[in-house]
Amino acid sequence: MNFPFFPQPASRTRPIGIGGTDIGAILGLSPYKTPLELWSELVSGDAMAQRDLLHLRFGQHNESFIAKEYERASQLFTVEHQPTLFHKDHGFMFGHIDRFIQDAPDTPAVVDGVVTAKRLLECKTSSVFSKNDWGEPGTDQVPPLYLVQCAWYMAITECEAADLAVLIGNSDFRVYTIERDLELEGIILSHASSFWHDNVLSHTPPQPVNSQDAAILFPKEAEGVSVEADEGLLKCIDQYQDVCAKAQTLSDECERLKLEILNYMGHAEKLTHRGRTLATWKCAKGSTRIDTKALTKAHPEIAASFSTSVVGSRRFLLKGAAA
Repeated sequence: MNFPFFPQPASRTRPIGIGGTDIGAILGLSPYKTPLELWSELVSGDAMAQRDLLHLRFGQHNESFIAKEYERASQLFTVEHQPTLFHKDHGFMFGHIDRFIQDAPDTPAVVDGVVTAKRLLECKTSSVFSKNDWGEPGTDQVPPLYLVQCAWYMAITECEAADLAVLIGNSDFRVYTIERDLELEGIILSHASSFWHDNVLSHTPPQPVNSQDAAILFPKEAEGVSVEADEGLLKCIDQYQDVCAKAQTLSDECERLKLEILNYMGHAEKLTHRGRTLATWKCAKGSTRIDTKALTKAHPEIAASFSTSVVGSRRFLLKGAAA
């Protein structure tokens, strides 16, 4: 697919468009990315600064294992398809499907660019602490983020159903089945199309949802420029100061209560009550860090060769109460 905008950087590894892992962000369901962060990536052509994506690497590493467990549990066969798949009518919609499901082995899932399989498989890993986010196995009661991802892939492939295999806490393997829902699909596609045409193609950012979004929109100040606050903003500043004062009071109270608990525990590793562990107080695992000051002093040329300039972030400071 070719699009008449945004040259792709040489480092880009994904097609220009909206993928299955993006739709959750557009709908406000992703804990990892906001709509504006996604918009910034698509408009600039550059990926955002990498966060700790260990959970994603772990999931990719376990994908093959989960697919094999699915085959063992279902007595069906899975087929990999590496190339990117696009929606037949909406060229900005793409997806990378984990596996397709077939009744017989060595059966192709895509023939001459057309998906012939009727079912697809999504493989997930989940923390044991997220166990309550999942319903009964065999149902479609999965976290909304994964539900819309499966719906997205079914829209692209026209598969009739998606099985979602998940390994929870490395010991609880489950399979969920999501049937194609054209009504849900229509809602998702409507939001995606609006985001693509009204925000991405027009270079119009969606509304920021947190202060980090604001920093993306306005990364650097215009030196010497000031704006006059109106009555509405003066009220907002008063409310902000009031809430900050309450938050500080709560923080101080939390610290006081925590200190009381720690003093009670003393050198004890655990705090228990009638056989139940209420709290633990342990030393974190030791780590090794480079003493950059000592390195610079002893080997300045080495330190200089591995130094890089970092653009400072804007810092918000409230200068007293509004008058």
